[in-house]
Amino acid sequence: MDTTPIDRRPARWTVYDRLKNWVEDGALAPGEVVKDAEIAEMLGVSRTPVREALQMLEREGLVEMLPGRLTRVTDTTPEDIDLVYATLAALNALAAETGTPRATDADIAEMREHNAELLRAIEEKDPVAAREADRAFHGVLVRLAQNRYLESAIDPLLTHIRRLEALYFRDDKPGRKSYEEHERIIEFVAARDLEAARDATRSNFGRYKTVVPDAGKAGGD
Repeated sequence: MDTTPIDRRPARWTVYDRLKNWVEDGALAPGEVVKDAEIAEMLGVSRTPVREALQMLEREGLVEMLPGRLTRVTDTTPEDIDLVYATLAALNALAAETGTPRATDADIAEMREHNAELLRAIEEKDPVAAREADRAFHGVLVRLAQNRYLESAIDPLLTHIRRLEALYFRDDKPGRKSYEEHERIIEFVAARDLEAARDATRSNFGRYKTVVPDAGKAGGD
């Protein structure tokens, strides 16, 4: 857990960023109690910005605050996972469909590099790096879609799945399968086959469904 003293940005936002990263990376596990006094001491701030940051995280559904009792990291149910991945699959499929016709050789080369980074991370057993490479890979087509409404719909959902994907990429087999599926997506984008790119992207996101974190293992076929 990174406990380096925070910088001089508005304290609530800096604390928010730090806590959000801890939740996403699993340093704060689902169900774990978060004590504002301990966080304040670790980060060298008063309890007020910590409470404000926790309220922001509560609005995003990442923590649950029970007044007068406790604050804890929210659990993720199988139903939540099904809903968020179904939505992300549809949104990213749309991004692939609309972004593919705009892809240049440089964009395709960028996708290949991100996928190579994914494979390296899998081989090095670095699930966090694998997760970030995966997000960057799909982010190319989201950017190419040139649809700010699409981006604003996708971004909040990514917050909820980051901790799940870190679990997913701990398993070598599904991680490599995702790499192979990415290669097919690249082929379709290079061929300007927008329908195939769309369908392959939707299928790829279907693979990312994973069990809840306290089940102790990743999902995938």
